[in-house]
Amino acid sequence: MGKILVVDDERDVETLIMQRFRRAVRAGELEFLFAHDGQEALETLRTQPDIDMVLSDINMPGMDGLTLLDHLPRVNADIRAVMVSAYGDLGNVRAAMNRGAFDFIIKPIDFSDLEATIHKTLEASRAVRRLRDALQETRTAEAASRAQAARLRRVLDGSPIGVSIITETGELLYCNQRCIELFGVPSEAMHQHCAPALFRHVGERLPEIAPSSDEIHYLREDGRTVWMAMSVDRTSYENQPVFIVWLYDITERKEQAEALRTAKDSAEQALADLERMQSDLIRAEKMAVIAQLIAAVAHEINTPVGIALTAATHLQTASDAIIMTFKGGQLRKSDFQEYVGTASEVSTLLVANIERAAALIQSLKLVTEGKASSPRSRFDLRDYLSDIVLAVQVQPAASGHRLALDCPDGLALDTYPGALTEVLLALLTNAFAHAFEAEPVAAVVAAGVNGDEGEMPGGGRGRPAGRVTVSVRMLGEERVELRIADNGRGIPADIQPRLFQPFTTTRRGAGSMGLGLYAVFNLVTGKLGGEIDIDSSVGRGTTVILRLPLDAP
Repeated sequence: MGKILVVDDERDVETLIMQRFRRAVRAGELEFLFAHDGQEALETLRTQPDIDMVLSDINMPGMDGLTLLDHLPRVNADIRAVMVSAYGDLGNVRAAMNRGAFDFIIKPIDFSDLEATIHKTLEASRAVRRLRDALQETRTAEAASRAQAARLRRVLDGSPIGVSIITETGELLYCNQRCIELFGVPSEAMHQHCAPALFRHVGERLPEIAPSSDEIHYLREDGRTVWMAMSVDRTSYENQPVFIVWLYDITERKEQAEALRTAKDSAEQALADLERMQSDLIRAEKMAVIAQLIAAVAHEINTPVGIALTAATHLQTASDAIIMTFKGGQLRKSDFQEYVGTASEVSTLLVANIERAAALIQSLKLVTEGKASSPRSRFDLRDYLSDIVLAVQVQPAASGHRLALDCPDGLALDTYPGALTEVLLALLTNAFAHAFEAEPVAAVVAAGVNGDEGEMPGGGRGRPAGRVTVSVRMLGEERVELRIADNGRGIPADIQPRLFQPFTTTRRGAGSMGLGLYAVFNLVTGKLGGEIDIDSSVGRGTTVILRLPLDAP
């Protein structure tokens, strides 16, 4: 019968193990004892020295599994421990094996594998105990030692663990069949191939041999590399001090670990490639929005500049004519009065159009500066938003719709204007691109910054123009709330929970990549130190709510 001590702080494990091995327990083949930490396990081992093996979790309150491994040799040198952990990385495996673990099982536990491991460990434990008993009996008498040696050889030759006995000078006294199989050479060649390799590893552990394990590898003559867990004990054999070397084949485990490492590296590389591609797509989408705005603003500049040029040319022609009349001595009062009237009208026209062009140029400057990583600065929020609105309302998607601003005077922000510009341009562009029909029924006279909503031209025929409002209000004394609200079609309910996830869009076929709101979320919650929410109902419009600190972190 095998007696097993299970050490785990999860009490449900006791129920699972007793349920799984109930037949073996009833048949008297196995007996299970349970402890819930390392200290309790040591007390149990001291009171019941006939325990064959320990099945222990690594992570436990109080004394953990690795610390328990350090204490086991002082309580029972023959006991074999199998460690169980949900963390199956090579670091945990190596730490456990270096501290004397016989085997290692990864959670969730495969009970078929656990059953095989238990039987294998019990057999190894019995073999070790039989070996120690046999070695002890050899000390009693010369005649008895020969009989015990023969018995020992029979036991070891049938052991699944490779066993070698080496003298302190490196001479190989004995190796069992399993050891021969591991090194892959005939028994007569073991002295030449096995002894030097094993003695070299034993020598690295001198002057004191502790009951712990090392991993070694050996390149066989057939080209195969064999990995083995090696444990070394110092004892006496045939009246001389020797080293007993225990070898357990872990080649399959090492190959699986290497395959897992390769798969992990491949997955990490694929993730890095995906993140890099995602970053490139976000950058491309930002640049596309910026390019559209710049093109729209540049196009709008042509109108006031063209009018100003025409007016200036007309004024120059009128000036040349009045100068010629004056030089010819034919200047009349009526001619001068007509010129003065023309000059006044043209000057008024020039000033209005030049001011309009200057405002558009200012918005173009804001857009081009916003796409760079501008430094932190303090600015008036209303003036800043006015420039943003002016830059957006000239783009083609905003044509036929109204864009209004409601912001109190004297409100200043100390933050990153470049990042905030990217956020607002993306949200406003998104509103006009998604909230309304692609082409309005009829053109609408463009509203001013604070223009009121009106009906479509043509006596009210057609649908109302779309409206987007940027409103600002204070939240307490340290935060400000910006709302970008539209009266458009709204967002479907099934899309809303995924709005800030990458590649979420309802217009993938129309060229949208679904990265705008993902980039906005990262900027708002990251660099700007704020929060973002979206409130939307189908058919009732969408409101994006930004809550930003007056002083960015």
